[in-house]
Amino acid sequence: MINVGVYKPKDLPESFRVCIDNICLYLVVHGCNPLMSDDTDALAKCDVIWDPRAGGGNAPLDLLIDLNKPLVVTLHGIGPIIYPHLYYAGFRHKLEVLFGNFKKKLKWRKQLKHCYKIATVSEFSKTVITKYLPIPKNKIEVIYNGFDDQTFTQPIKSEYTAPYFLHISNDESRKNVSLIIEAYKNLKMDNKWPLKLKLSSSRVVDTPGIELITERLSDEEIAALYQHAGAFVFPSIYEGFGIPIVEALACGCPVITSRDTACEEVGKNSVLLVDPYSKDEISNAMKKVMETSDKLSLMEGASDLLASYSWKSAAKQYAQLFKDAIKN
Repeated sequence: MINVGVYKPKDLPESFRVCIDNICLYLVVHGCNPLMSDDTDALAKCDVIWDPRAGGGNAPLDLLIDLNKPLVVTLHGIGPIIYPHLYYAGFRHKLEVLFGNFKKKLKWRKQLKHCYKIATVSEFSKTVITKYLPIPKNKIEVIYNGFDDQTFTQPIKSEYTAPYFLHISNDESRKNVSLIIEAYKNLKMDNKWPLKLKLSSSRVVDTPGIELITERLSDEEIAALYQHAGAFVFPSIYEGFGIPIVEALACGCPVITSRDTACEEVGKNSVLLVDPYSKDEISNAMKKVMETSDKLSLMEGASDLLASYSWKSAAKQYAQLFKDAIKN
């Protein structure tokens, strides 16, 4: 049994915590004992270090490099580097973001030699990482995220008695919520479905037919939203992976999402693909779902696809990386 020091600070985004907790849950089965901590003294006693919180293009922290242990880093995405305009408001903030991106690239040049491998969550992410950061392809391992297949399941009854469109996100600019609203308003149909927006933000919406949900919901409540929705609308401009796509499909909910992104890679032929910059394409996809009586026909091959996304499988791949890191 090898001891894996998992760097887990207290202020992590929820999506990172979900990834860390689920993978650590299954590591023991593969001969790895995870110690989750932000205490470097505790981490220093482990055989290998895992930094699973590298998002936004950030390099591993100096305090982890200084432990002088084999290091595996998970780089979830590099959105601010590819689309900086989505991450700033105002000229001063723009300069801060652009200068921050410059420092990230310099930091990777310095820190890369201390990393055994960089794990990322999709082939799309691997491609853009090698394009925008000084990290070669042979240094990157793609390990797909999983999902909670006990909570996110199809309902016992699959009838859509009062269907609605659904979007769930933190309302960052890259989530494209404003265009979803415009696409919904663009739907010129009688008796069009309502649109439910589950957002972690202070956005105010006064468009008829749109319901805003801002309170925190449990995973079971989120699953229920998916299960009773007519379609999940997720035309993100950028995603490293897109776990909500997988959760929606697992709940038997058709998905409208973005082509030429990680969303297309994750959803493959089981989703409806749109141009995330096109209000008309999003509207037309929403109209198609409303006019399709057999919703399962919009999710062809979803069952086989979902088998590719497993926390157990991800843990097995990470365990192998940790063992290989020690040998090297």
